Amino acid sequence: MSYQHYPVLAAEISTNLRRPLGIGIINLAYWLAKNNTTYQNPDLELIDEYAEAWSYYLIKASNDLAIEQGICPGSIETKYGKGITPNQTYKKDVDELVPHVERMDWESLRKSLKEHGIRNSTLMALMPAETSAQISNATNGIEPPRSFVSIKQSKDGVLKQVVPGIHKLKKKYDLLWDQKSPEGYLKIMAVLQKYIDQGISVNTSYNPQHFEDEKIPMSTMIQHLLMFYKYGGKQLYYFNTYDGQGEIDINKLNEDLPLEDIDEGECESCVI
Repeated sequence: MSYQHYPVLAAEISTNLRRPLGIGIINLAYWLAKNNTTYQNPDLELIDEYAEAWSYYLIKASNDLAIEQGICPGSIETKYGKGITPNQTYKKDVDELVPHVERMDWESLRKSLKEHGIRNSTLMALMPAETSAQISNATNGIEPPRSFVSIKQSKDGVLKQVVPGIHKLKKKYDLLWDQKSPEGYLKIMAVLQKYIDQGISVNTSYNPQHFEDEKIPMSTMIQHLLMFYKYGGKQLYYFNTYDGQGEIDINKLNEDLPLEDIDEGECESCVI
């Protein structure tokens, strides 16, 4: 069923033709910390396994809906409608990072897609998920946290948000500005892109304190840009540099507010 109302006819026609979705990933940093891996030295095989299952079950659910409720009219125009899945069209250079394996029953799913089509022409989109992260007290989308405690402002006021599981996982988190290079993050994005049907807008982040004279060499930035596109990246988005705003130093946090006094659910905005 559909529950959407459209202000203009063109939007209704376009949406009904494609029925696009953009389902993302949230709290990736917490998941990495719980699985004892980091952004700088990621376990790419583990990430590949996770991304494969996430992608497979999203596609299968849309295929099941197509069987139950009918395909979107634009299904035949998609790769899905031809029985082709994202992990068949990825940049093969990614195999240098992690060997290609198919753990799920992709063969049967592709056969069903070709026979029955798909309900939604697109399924995945990785976004920052800033608001969702605040509501669920999660880390933003697929991004590394900038600090253990972040200050976030909205129309409802100022919120100090603590990373999930700080008591147990404080030493496991890989904070953004502690990272000397975005290479590990870019490799994670390459593995995720392998399974996603829309391009990921990827950020690069640098802390000038890790470089001589606090100047980031142009050659370093170009190297990362070329690496990103070599492994199938679609678009680079923000280029971030450290300025210290909106973050609380963990040393000051320990002085002003002992970790045992932090209640991760004390703020109404963080509780569902």
